[in-house]
Parts: sequence; C-alpha cells; structure tokens
Amino acid sequence: MALPKATVQLQPVPQPFGTTLGQSSLTTNDADDEDEVDDSDGGIVKILSGLGLIAALVVLTFQLMAANAWINADDAEPKGDWMKLVQ
Repeated sequence: MALPKATVQLQPVPQPFGTTLGQSSLTTNDADDEDEVDDSDGGIVKILSGLGLIAALVVLTFQLMAANAWINADDAEPKGDWMKLVQ
C-alpha cells in the first residue's frame, strides 16, 4: 500500500518590508549602527539590577520565615522536619 501524494499548491513567500533597498545601502546602514554605542544607561541598569537582587532576597527571607513558623508550629506532627516542604 502506497501513501498518497500531496497535491496542495504552496503560495510563494512574500518579501518582508524594507527589502526593496539595494544591498549596498543596507550594509552601509549596518556599519553606521555599530559605531553608535550608548553607555548612558549603564549606571541605571546596574542600580535597577541591584534593587532587584535586594528585593528577591527580601522575598526569600520572608518565605523562609513563614516556612519556619509552619514547620515549628505546635501542632506539626514531626516538629522541625524541613522535608515536609518537598512533600
């Protein structure tokens, strides 16, 4: 038994916008973009990443404090068993 052959015609792929420029003008524009490096936001990025790290550590601290209160509660069956977190 042979498999059926495909009979669907595919449409041609349209050209993306902006490809009507010549190849020489595209390479000239690409070379100009590489020379323009803007480092003015470097300090802001470092400050924001530091604040994000501090916020993540604060959230982790509160989560561990809440887990500690839950694990060491008076009605906890095996009191102090941290393996209950993974069950």
